[in-house]
Amino acid sequence: MIVAPRRTRARVALGAALGLGLAGLTACPGGNTGKQPDNTVKVSLADVGLDQASLDTTADPCDDFYQYACGGWMASNEIPADRARWSGFDAIHDRNEAVLHDILEDARKATPGADPIIDKLGAFYGSCMDEAGIEQAGMTGIQPLLDSIAAVKDGKSLEAAIIALHDAGVGVVFNAGAEADFKDSTQNAMWLDSGGLGLPDRDYYSSKDFADKLDAYQQHLVRLFGLLGKTPAEAQAATADVLAIETALAGATRTNVERRDPAKSYNPTDVPALATQTPGFDWPAYFAGRGKAGIERTIVTTPEFFTKLGEMFGSVTPAAWQSYLTSHLVDDYAFALPKRFDDEAFALAKALTGVEVQRDRYKRCIDAVGQALPEALAQPYVAKMFPGASKDGAAAIVDAIAASFGDEVDTLDWMSAETKAKAHDKLTKIAKMIGYPDTWRVYDFAVSPTNFAANTLAGIRFETHRQFVKAGTPVDRDEWLMPPYIVNAYYNPLANNTALPAGILQPPFFGVDRSVAANAGGIGMVIGHELTHGFDDQGAQFDASGNMSMWWQQADYQSFTERGKCLADQYSTFEVLPGKFVNGQLTLGENIADLGGVKLGFHAYHRLRDGAKQQYVADGFTEDQQYFLGVGQAWCSKIRDDAQLSRLTTDPHSPARWRVNGALRNTPEFAQAFKCAEGSKMRPAQTCSIW
Repeated sequence: MIVAPRRTRARVALGAALGLGLAGLTACPGGNTGKQPDNTVKVSLADVGLDQASLDTTADPCDDFYQYACGGWMASNEIPADRARWSGFDAIHDRNEAVLHDILEDARKATPGADPIIDKLGAFYGSCMDEAGIEQAGMTGIQPLLDSIAAVKDGKSLEAAIIALHDAGVGVVFNAGAEADFKDSTQNAMWLDSGGLGLPDRDYYSSKDFADKLDAYQQHLVRLFGLLGKTPAEAQAATADVLAIETALAGATRTNVERRDPAKSYNPTDVPALATQTPGFDWPAYFAGRGKAGIERTIVTTPEFFTKLGEMFGSVTPAAWQSYLTSHLVDDYAFALPKRFDDEAFALAKALTGVEVQRDRYKRCIDAVGQALPEALAQPYVAKMFPGASKDGAAAIVDAIAASFGDEVDTLDWMSAETKAKAHDKLTKIAKMIGYPDTWRVYDFAVSPTNFAANTLAGIRFETHRQFVKAGTPVDRDEWLMPPYIVNAYYNPLANNTALPAGILQPPFFGVDRSVAANAGGIGMVIGHELTHGFDDQGAQFDASGNMSMWWQQADYQSFTERGKCLADQYSTFEVLPGKFVNGQLTLGENIADLGGVKLGFHAYHRLRDGAKQQYVADGFTEDQQYFLGVGQAWCSKIRDDAQLSRLTTDPHSPARWRVNGALRNTPEFAQAFKCAEGSKMRPAQTCSIW
């Protein structure tokens, strides 16, 4: 664990480390500043914050740059037995987790009454760590939900059970919740979406690629029902009912590629029409039961799914619904139940992902606290790890990247002046949320120091209700969609804002001892990636106000679409596992963002180094080469084959190797930096360019 004082210094020196101050433009932190005759200063990769040991210098950077930048890292790192993958993201997560662990252990031991936030954190965490208490409580924490399921005998009682489970965060049958209206992003609308699957994706129920996973799921269900007291014959029958229901739901669920089209997912309807589409389900009673009576208008993402539901409400037996609802409830709450259920849930996870051992309980308890009390847990984290002054420095990085984006827009020869003006307007209006929220969320539900299942249920009910009742209310554009300690960042097209949480501002993305080039290749690329999302194939369909509208000149949008097709076609040729390729359509938005992020980070780094009197050469690598090494080493990763196969179907991001190689082979500055010959793999004859 990195101790707090050093972490604090890293935050305060943020601007200088990225070359935002005068010193950063002329000096390399930790390096030899003796001026050389040719205005170069020779330093080591370690001096600029890059890792020599991560390199594989036997590889040709113009053939496979990812192997060149990360081959040494991959050779020396193993995937931990409790993980499906291991990467730089996970290493940062573990460092953050250690800080959160200290916070929660201190909270658990603190004298009650001094700080209500610490009291709540300590009680929740302590109840999670009390395994004996969880065993003693048995099923009592979820018994009211089990009783609701057992009472299902007709349409009305089924509705009551679905309401109870949805309030408890169990996504059975379908999904419902508030989200900004695509056509009026100032207002939250009620959205209805497909859902209700126990496996990660619709394809698991039909594709031969996942036949073994479907079989593992079937075996899991049989064992689960056995743990619930059913005889072997009863468990087999209940399993068959669950699989029949989920297979029907999967058949009516759109593919992940189809779900990426915002226009096709925007299907407004009124409640009477919805009732006609799904006979046998009382929608006004459902909305009222969840605390939002009087809903008259909804937006349906997949109309055909709800037509199928109408058929199922009239044909599936109450006993089958009971089995289906029970399996989802127990699986979702397994961690809060006696160990036999937690172990069975892990057995399924092991079969689906290849993970070998269960994570330590204290780590999963940190996650549980973070799920229920995310911004409460974030407050002591921010106080310890991210002083408020660092917000200004981080904002300056975002501004530098945004300025580079504006420059890039001006150079585009395929975009008209009219569309460029609209693009500049959208770019200018992107709201930048840095580090942590200005106002912390308050969690006004009671936490027991002894009942973990009850605490889990209370936390989930609080958040699901908070989200659900937003329908029909104004959108809060300042709301954060992830807690500040998360190692991630995001762009939200409906609010036209981007968030850079405090948790990601660490090596290999950022470090006070890293050069401008290395930091720009890490955190600069991430920031550029998120800003580019405002202009990827989905983000480009939303205007500066966050509304889905055509702000492009038609010819410009056609050119943009053709350029996107070039990228999708190219990525679809990248083989990840034998005979398994990247899905270029599924990953198109992220690939556009990766390519944009690399280019923007590069130009921002040049902007920050403009006028520098000295150039730093690190173990023979120029500053341009250091930038691209920073890009590559930020994404060093290993993943189990089972997890990779699942991600090829469900994840809109390309695998790490192709996030690096795919973006860099389309970046002329990379080929120039490493002197790649035309026709080499990293400088192909045909490249794709968008922003």
